[in-house]
Amino acid sequence: MVVELEIASLAAGGDGVARDASGRVTFVPRTAPGDRVRARIVQQTKSFARAELVEIVTPGASRVEPACAHFTAGCGGCQWLHVSRAEQLAAKQAIVAGALRKLDGLAVHPIADPAPALGWRRRARFHVGGGAVGLFQLATHRIVPLDHCPQLEPALDAVLALVGSATPPAGELALLLGHHGDVAVGTSRPWGGAARLVGKAAIRGLICGPDRHGDPVIEVEPGLWGSPWDFAQASLAGNRALIAQAREATGPGPGTLLELYAGAGNLTRGLVEDGWQVTASDLVAPARPVGATYLAGPAEDIVAQLTGPFDAVVLDPPRTGAAEAIDGIVRLAPRVITYVSCDPATLARDAARLVAAGYRATDAWPIDLMPQTSHVEVVVRLVR
Repeated sequence: MVVELEIASLAAGGDGVARDASGRVTFVPRTAPGDRVRARIVQQTKSFARAELVEIVTPGASRVEPACAHFTAGCGGCQWLHVSRAEQLAAKQAIVAGALRKLDGLAVHPIADPAPALGWRRRARFHVGGGAVGLFQLATHRIVPLDHCPQLEPALDAVLALVGSATPPAGELALLLGHHGDVAVGTSRPWGGAARLVGKAAIRGLICGPDRHGDPVIEVEPGLWGSPWDFAQASLAGNRALIAQAREATGPGPGTLLELYAGAGNLTRGLVEDGWQVTASDLVAPARPVGATYLAGPAEDIVAQLTGPFDAVVLDPPRTGAAEAIDGIVRLAPRVITYVSCDPATLARDAARLVAAGYRATDAWPIDLMPQTSHVEVVVRLVR
């Protein structure tokens, strides 16, 4: 069934949002607010429907020409390359405010926009199959071959072209750019030709399945080391803004601070600089510690075994949030909690539990770390 719709807003997942003649919400990817479109319904329930774009009848004022031919060909790597930057930022601001609307007294600050619109990505993963390196076509598992990606920092874009021409094995491909300009590459399977790439296009090392070639652990930022498979915020400028905001929300030491989901030490570095006595934890301790005491294990186990006291807790959990650790955090009774999140919905869920346990959410700072996508980072401060 094909229907004509007017797109009113953008959803957290990236789709345009419209209402059909009956008032039912309908999600349509690759649309922009103000667009009048024809769309084919592909899924429907009593409360919502999903559709695929058939035709743009009248483009909205926020629609722009995509800056990448691969996007036009269906590459699913960017959700909003067809949406103006101003509209992207407004949408992310609205998504965060909407998710956190039930936290009484919370001040949601204007969204920060620290990263360039394009050329900001220093870490990326691609799919390899059928002789092609690329990303999945929207809503499929078909690979759109990429010889260039405008989201990559130029040095990493050059590595993508080189690696793609060297016939990497089918599976996953990971690229990581360090702050000295060196690059680490990962493939999910062994690669007989990998050793020949060491030293080319600033490639310092590769991890190919169980095999290592050269030195694939590089300094991503001063004091922060990682391999191509380790998590790191994709934007250097965005990450600097995120760290600064988390430090401001937490305030300076001295005092005792527990950091959960600490990863390789991205936030830990600044917290130590600010005079905190940091106990940091994650599933595994980083290969190169950065001045904190490290505990390895799931966050819920860490908070259960600690007796404190802690003056502050900082947490930066994965998209699924920190539900299992909330009761333990409350038991440690920190005076301030800084919650860093990449998912406003799970952040709202966890913050509501902290508020019910006696905390007050005072401030939320949205940050657009990933332009042209629907992703948004949020820092929330709660006080006891």
